[in-house]
Amino acid sequence: MSGINTAGTPQTGDYVIGRGIAYFAPLSSGLPGPYRDLGNSPEFNITVDTETLKHITSRQGLAVTDKEVTISQDVTVNFQLDENSFDNLATFFAGTAAATALVNPTIAGVAATVVTTSAVLGRWYDLVSAAPPTLGVRCYDIETANLTLTEDPGGVPVVMVEGTDYTLDLEMGRVFLLSTAVNIVAGGTFDFVLAADAGAKPNIDEVKALTQTTVLGALKIITENPANNDAKVEWQFHQVTLKATGDLALIGNEFATMGITATAERNTTADPDSPTLTIRELAD
Repeated sequence: MSGINTAGTPQTGDYVIGRGIAYFAPLSSGLPGPYRDLGNSPEFNITVDTETLKHITSRQGLAVTDKEVTISQDVTVNFQLDENSFDNLATFFAGTAAATALVNPTIAGVAATVVTTSAVLGRWYDLVSAAPPTLGVRCYDIETANLTLTEDPGGVPVVMVEGTDYTLDLEMGRVFLLSTAVNIVAGGTFDFVLAADAGAKPNIDEVKALTQTTVLGALKIITENPANNDAKVEWQFHQVTLKATGDLALIGNEFATMGITATAERNTTADPDSPTLTIRELAD
């Protein structure tokens, strides 16, 4: 695309090979705030749906259209994102992304927390804090040397042995009770003590899904056309409502992508002369 064609003749610079970067910004009083780069977008498509009303004359034997009036136009954007950042996941799931959640209880250590009073062998258990201010928060990023599992803590305690009675997922803070465990039986009781580890990762990134009714903001894509010396064109949607579409493959043989649909809306505060979509390129 090479802007307005003033020559009146065909221009090879108007041929387009699609490349570009998409951005999204929240709105404040109708105006966009800082834009976030949405990452790689393998597909970005705009669809215009026009609804018309036809008037058919019946003044002669053959009924023909003598008037057609456009009564509505809708612009929607469908795009794919393949960078599964928590910010993008929060957009896909209409939620929020927390860069820093509650402090990892592994740092302060967790003492004598009863995990269960009726153990099931051959099952996984999450290690969860039972003390404020991290009550109910999972313990992550643990070290084997800091963890002590005890069978029958209220009776005759027996220290359980890793590899004999259980295995660990250290990063996720989970314990698997082996079906061949020696120091604990089905229906038994066990708890854990986790020594403080100042070197554990302090925070947990998380997405709280389905906490927003509307994902509203400004959408911008700046295309770069390799068929015309990498000329840049800005496509500015002044207000859109985003919603997820399609599947997000957590397991598969291809790169996982998330589909987003954006409905373009009027925003006269951002641009009273072109309130829905404005396309710009620097003139030659």
